[in-house]
Amino acid sequence: MKEYPPESVPGGSTASGKTSRNPDEWRQDIEARKEAIAGTIRQIDRRVHRASDWRVQVGEHPFVAVGAAFVVGSLLSGMFRRKPTPQERIIDAIADSVDDVTSHVRDHIVGRFSSGVTRSVMKTVGAALAAKAAAAYMSGKSSDGHAFADQED
Repeated sequence: MKEYPPESVPGGSTASGKTSRNPDEWRQDIEARKEAIAGTIRQIDRRVHRASDWRVQVGEHPFVAVGAAFVVGSLLSGMFRRKPTPQERIIDAIADSVDDVTSHVRDHIVGRFSSGVTRSVMKTVGAALAAKAAAAYMSGKSSDGHAFADQED
């Protein structure tokens, strides 16, 4: 706002005591000030409307809008998440315990089969089964009488 020296107030009296403005000048001055104030109010209204309009803000800052939507969605989904019942929690605990025991037993069995003693036992059993199968095959051929007869000719 404009400040005037005390000796020349607009529309007021000068140092000599005479008024320098007539009533029409007063009205014009008031009208000019009203127009200036109305213009300022319109400008402030446009700025407030632009700052509070979400469409304008999203248009000017799309990545911030996407981030804000993600945060709000995360918070809302956390608020409405279903909590497990006590029965579901007990079943989950039992399932975890069974899984732990199964893993332990599996590791124990695999450890046994991977040791050297067990491998040699497995090789021996495999060789014995192969020998038994070969003996059964040979005994089947000899009982027919044809197998060795073909070879003697």
